[in-house]
This record gives sequence, structure tokens and C-alpha cells, in this order.
Amino acid sequence: MISSTSVYRATICLIWALALWHSWASRGLFVDGSAFLVQIVRREWFFDFYDPRLFAMIVAQIPVMTAVIVGVTDFHLLAQLLSVGLFGLPTGLYHLALHRAKDEPVLLATVIAAIAVVFMTTSFFIVGEYNSAYAIAILTAVRLVTARRLTVGDGIVLALVSALAIRTYEAMIYLGPLLAAMIVWKLRQAQPRPVVPTALYLLSAAFFVRGMTVAIHSVVYPYSQEHLEETWQAALNFWQNFQFDLMFVATLIVVVWAMVRPVDLLRSRPYRWAVGFLVVLALSPLLAFGDNLVRPLAKSQYVARSMGGLVIAAMVIFIWAYSAPIHRRLKALVLLHTKDAGRRFLGFACLMLLAIVPSDIFLTTTWISYLDAMRATVIKQGGIIAFEDTPLAHRPHLLLVENWVLSSQSLALRSKPGDGIIVPPRDFKSWIPFPPLEPPNMGRFVWKE
Repeated sequence: MISSTSVYRATICLIWALALWHSWASRGLFVDGSAFLVQIVRREWFFDFYDPRLFAMIVAQIPVMTAVIVGVTDFHLLAQLLSVGLFGLPTGLYHLALHRAKDEPVLLATVIAAIAVVFMTTSFFIVGEYNSAYAIAILTAVRLVTARRLTVGDGIVLALVSALAIRTYEAMIYLGPLLAAMIVWKLRQAQPRPVVPTALYLLSAAFFVRGMTVAIHSVVYPYSQEHLEETWQAALNFWQNFQFDLMFVATLIVVVWAMVRPVDLLRSRPYRWAVGFLVVLALSPLLAFGDNLVRPLAKSQYVARSMGGLVIAAMVIFIWAYSAPIHRRLKALVLLHTKDAGRRFLGFACLMLLAIVPSDIFLTTTWISYLDAMRATVIKQGGIIAFEDTPLAHRPHLLLVENWVLSSQSLALRSKPGDGIIVPPRDFKSWIPFPPLEPPNMGRFVWKE
């Protein structure tokens, strides 16, 4: 059977290969990312408009801001560097979690499952800071349960990621206290408790609690009440994310089966039932040949982000329970500590990760095609371009259109100041970043092939 080390190495190679490809494809420009880049270039400084998510925003923008400071004027390269920062932050955090879990099959499987079930199914909207918040939670949980003793190194890592979590995402309302409780539990279990590591652990717990209070304040006093209400409504529509649904059902089958008939974790039976949904997921790009919306959709990934946070919280609790003495009271967790059950669990996690790759490739290639079509339209015609007169008004490009950001995307893709700007559909009456007839002056910044 394949070793944990081989799985760890293969997973690292896969997630970084995808992150680099997504960056090369400028996937960071999807929806809000285009508006972010235009603001960064226009101001030639970080775009830090939302204080409760400030830290994740700043860290992700370091690569693109470094390029702007040293004089890069190519919008194309800047879009790729923005994508590098956006994908690199959560991917790096998951990398650290995988490295720490590489010698424990069940923990390694849980980290891989987090990547497959949540990150890969909700990260097309990579500009969303939730991607980093969820990775922080998994890394922290794995770091805590694999620490044999309190060390300065672990304390520094925990302090850094918990400091980042203070202003990253609203999900810290529940992830923050959960992780702080895990830290306190670890301190109570540890013997001895050296002064410096203990202080760093306590500081990390305080940072996670602070992250909770910042998140609560951001909900009580939101940046936009309308946006907050839309977010709550969208959370109930998580089922519209076809990729997430199939992953979630496959996971639920194994979890429920393990609780009802834990002894079957030593056999392949529960996994055989779950694999059927993974096969459908792997083949799901073929649904794009039909004229329907039951297919992988980039825009539907956004609505599953809140449910994804609850799944991450459940995984953190599982990691905690699996490693704590309480696991001896649950037969399923006892069996997972056996070599055979652990290996099967890891094998299933690997299948989950492999199953999501085809739809990710499909969506990324459609995004590349979308950008090519938009750029061809923008450089072909100057002035204002009606959305209805462009290829974007038709499938498959239509499935990637977010009306309010069309003008920002057009501005980023122009080769010269006189190129066109695509305006939203005629019946679109909501807010847009700037009047299309009065676009911001991008100066020397243009898109170069």
C-alpha cells in the first residue's frame, strides 16, 4: 500500500502545481480581484478597505505591491502576481499542515480532506479571505495535536498564524474560541511547561480570542448591512455548489457509517458507497456539454463558503477528539488508530483530492477562455462597449460574468488608454466601482502579452 510519505509529497506537488497554474491564468482577477488590482495600481499602494480582514489582505497583496514599487507596469504580470499572493497564502498554510501531519495517516488524511472538500470547492473566489482563515484553523489544530512537548518553535508559529487570524474573516467568531480552547487544553496536558513556550501559547490563545471579538464587531457593525444580509441568504444556498455537494455527501456517508458500524472502517464497504459520488464529481465536466446549470460553476463556489467554514470546524473537532484521551470512548476513533483503518482512511482522502481535479481544470480553462474573449473585445473596439454586443453575453462566458466588475476587468485588460470598456447589462442598476464614461487614469499601466 502507498506510504504516507509518498502521499504527502504527491499532495504537496499537486497543490503547488495548481496554485502556480491558477496564478499564471490570472485567476485572482475573478470578480472582486479585478477591482482590487485596479485600486492597487491606481493608488500604487495596498488596497486595505476593510479593517476586519486587513491582515489577510495585506499579506496576499505583498507580491503585487512589491512589483508595483520596483516599477512593473504590465497589468498582465501584476494580475499574475496578485494571484500568486492570493493562492500562495492558503496553499502555504496547508503545506505546513501537511508537513506536520505527514507521519500520521489519519491526520494527513484529514488535512487532505480539508483541501479537497472545502478549499478546492470554494477557492475559485480566491480573493475571499476565508480561504486563509480555514487553512489557519487546520494548521493550528494539526500543530497542536502533533506537538510532543511545548517548544519555542511551535509557539512562534502559533503566535504568527493567530496574529494573522485576528483580522482575516468573520468565521473566527466560532473558529477563534475553538482554537483558543485547544491551546488551553494543550497547555493543561503538557508537562513540563517552559516559560517562553507557555507564554507564546497563551499569547496565541489571546490572539484567537481577539480574532473572535473583531469578527463579532464586524457582524454587529457591518461594512454594508445589505451585503451582510446577502451573505446570510447566500449561506443557505450552499447546495448550488455542485462540487461541494458531491464532496460533502461522500464525506457524510463515511462519517455516518463510521458512527453506526465502526467495525466497517477495517473494510472497504463504506468507502465503496462514497466513491460513487466521487466518480460523478470526476466526470462532472462532461455535464458542460448539456444546456443546463447542473455542472461545475465558478460563481456557485462563493455561496458554499459559509458551510465550508462549518465543515472546517467539524474537522478541527475531529482532529482534537482523535488525538485526545476521549478517543478511547469512541470505537470509530479507536479503530482509526489501527494501521489498516488509518491507511484506508488516507486512501479515501486521496481519492477525494483526485476527484476534484478534473472540475478544477475545467473551470480554469473556461476562465482562460473568458479572459481571452474579453481582452479581444476590449482591444478591438474603443470607447464604451455594450455587454449585449460582446461574446460574454453568451455561454459559456456568461457563466463567469459578474455584472458590477465588468468595467474593472475591462480596464485591467486594456493595451492602451483608448481601448474599450465593457459596461454592465442595460437592466443592471446596482453599484459599480466607477462611471464607465469616466474611468480612472491608469497612467503607464497596461496589459502586455
